[in-house]
Formats: sequence, C-alpha cells, structure tokens
Amino acid sequence: MEITSYTDYALRVLIYLARSPNKQTTITEIADYFNISRNHLVKIVHQLGSKGFVKTTRGKGGGLVLQRPPAMINIGNVVRSMECHFNWVECFNPTQQHCRLLPNCGLKHLFAQAGEAYLKVLDSATLADVLLGITTVGLNSKIL
Repeated sequence: MEITSYTDYALRVLIYLARSPNKQTTITEIADYFNISRNHLVKIVHQLGSKGFVKTTRGKGGGLVLQRPPAMINIGNVVRSMECHFNWVECFNPTQQHCRLLPNCGLKHLFAQAGEAYLKVLDSATLADVLLGITTVGLNSKIL
C-alpha cells in the first residue's frame, strides 16, 4: 500500500500547521521547510482548503491555518480526500482490466481486504495523534 507524494505533502502541510496553531503560515514557508515545489504545494493547499482542512487568507498578511483543531482532523479522511483512487492492482480499474487471470484470481479480493484494513488503521488516527508521535521533535528539525 502506498500513497502518492501529493497526499504525503498534504499530510506534511497539516502537521506543519498543527505544530504552530496560533501562527498563520505561508505556502512559501512550508515549501522552503520541506524543500517542495511551491507551485505543487499551491495545488495541494487549494484542495486542502476546498475539503475543509485548512483556512486560507489571500493578500498581504495572509496565509493558512488549520480549519479545525487537530483532534477533529481524521487521517483516513485526509488520505481519502487527497488520493484520486485506490486501485491497488490493475483489476481494480474497470478501464484497464487486461489480466488473463481476472475471472478466477483471488488477488483482487485479497487486496480489497488489505486496502480496507489499511484505511481502517488510518481512520483510527487524528492529526492530534500524529502530533503526539513527534512532540519531542522541534519544528526546526529536518526529521519530517
């Protein structure tokens, strides 16, 4: 199971914002911190805003903050909101079912169960839970 870098960066943005809850942050600041393309991050932040995870303010003095407290942001919901699909293997995509094993193959069912378990684990955690795992790491650290 793997998430895209798009979702990875979205989670990083949320963690970054949650670590400084009373501070409005700019996309440039986050892009510089994680050494991520600012243009790519603009798209991610836009989607995070449209999904209700961050609040953005335009103009001079603008920036972004979390829309809700970290305890109200479910990691599974973030991942589902950012990923465009969960086609773990080819046979999950109805337009690309070219596998000769498809009629009798048990892998699709197995991967479906694994995917459900994967998402269930993510559903069990909030952004606040994630922060507990990194509270001893300062925001100036490059561990993230």
